[in-house]
Amino acid sequence: MDERVIMQTGRPSETAAAMAHIRAKYSKLHPEILTDPLAERILCAPVLDETVLDRGLATDVAERRGLYVLARSRFADDRITAAIAKGVDQVVILGAGLDTTAYRGTHDARFFEVDHPDTQHWKRQLLTEASIPIPDNLTFVPIDFEQATLAGELAKAGLDRTRPAVYIALGVTPYLSRPALDDVLGYITDHDGGEAVLDYFYPPDEATADQLQMRAESTARLGEPWLSCFIADEFHDILRSYGCHIEDHSASDLVATYGARRNGRATVAGPHVVHLRKRPDLLQN
Repeated sequence: MDERVIMQTGRPSETAAAMAHIRAKYSKLHPEILTDPLAERILCAPVLDETVLDRGLATDVAERRGLYVLARSRFADDRITAAIAKGVDQVVILGAGLDTTAYRGTHDARFFEVDHPDTQHWKRQLLTEASIPIPDNLTFVPIDFEQATLAGELAKAGLDRTRPAVYIALGVTPYLSRPALDDVLGYITDHDGGEAVLDYFYPPDEATADQLQMRAESTARLGEPWLSCFIADEFHDILRSYGCHIEDHSASDLVATYGARRNGRATVAGPHVVHLRKRPDLLQN
């Protein structure tokens, strides 16, 4: 089996479905982090208390993961809001899954949702079933990251590279092969005036807890294995090679920022969220 094939053809991403249930469940439990009234509605089904990604996880570990999922979405929302306030009028959401950002409130920007064709077809069916209208300022961009270039597909969709944009890629990098990841990073960082929010995961054997190992194994069983994981120094070096200014936030710090603490401290370990902006003076020779 070619390791570059990370989804089963003809089926939507099962991890996207699981993450949608996790967002719906925890946004109700922790509205102080993220308020998402569409998270449950878009599912068109009861919110699962346990998803395929939770099997084998201790309740405490699953809760930590849920808090992180909310915190990274809140962080991305805040960066989008700040960018639009500065005049950015294009938002690109990579690996959008059942993300509801473009459907919540009124945004003075054009949104591009980029995802696998099968997952996008499934999402559009759910939107219709849930009677959630597709905003006029939203464009769907179907792509198989392993078979097509981001530049080619977004150009066809009408993204204006002469204008700034903010890119969001949450839960995306682990599922990309290194060539596909390089294509995505190269495209994002070559956009003058662009910025991005993305997360990355430590290799399972480098994690400070067993949760990443279990998560990697569970996604592999779904036909969506992790292909690209990095320790912080390694990923920072990659980003700096593209001339990026980096702000790195650990999962624990991000969760604590938005007020969700357990026993007086945040207790999430493993993933990191990065906010990056292009800095030509940082380009490595």
